[in-house]
Amino acid sequence: MAHTPTPQNAESVDDLLASRARAPLWGRNVRLIALLLVLWAGLTVVPAWFARSLLFPVAGWPFAYWMAAFGAPLAYLAIIVAYARIMNGADGDD
Repeated sequence: MAHTPTPQNAESVDDLLASRARAPLWGRNVRLIALLLVLWAGLTVVPAWFARSLLFPVAGWPFAYWMAAFGAPLAYLAIIVAYARIMNGADGDD
């Protein structure tokens, strides 16, 4: 049985070509996510690892408290903002 091209097949070929054109962008996105995930893990583990050496007082509370209460959430927010800005810039490149 011979295959005859139809508009439906043409759209799927166009979709395939478009997805192949987006493949480098997806690879870049995956690398960015991996980098930000490593940064997130580092920001989570490193202060906890050194918490005992961060017991000097700041405004009556241990510095480790300030790092946990304010530092980590602000760093996580900075990661989210960085990802959003980078992805918005990548969307503008299309």
